[in-house]
Amino acid sequence: MSDFETNRARSQLDEQTRAFLEKGGAITKVPTGKSGWDPDRKKSQWSKAQPKPPAS
Repeated sequence: MSDFETNRARSQLDEQTRAFLEKGGAITKVPTGKSGWDPDRKKSQWSKAQPKPPAS
């Protein structure tokens, strides 16, 4: 990413953050090591793809 792209992305993020806060949003500090993963959550019901039968 070029310096121009980086600065543009930072400016956009600053604008979005400012708009969020002006609408009453709040930023919460998340402790280091904290994760959004819930180990007690049931595993997804997805299964592995099944092989296709051979073409006849």
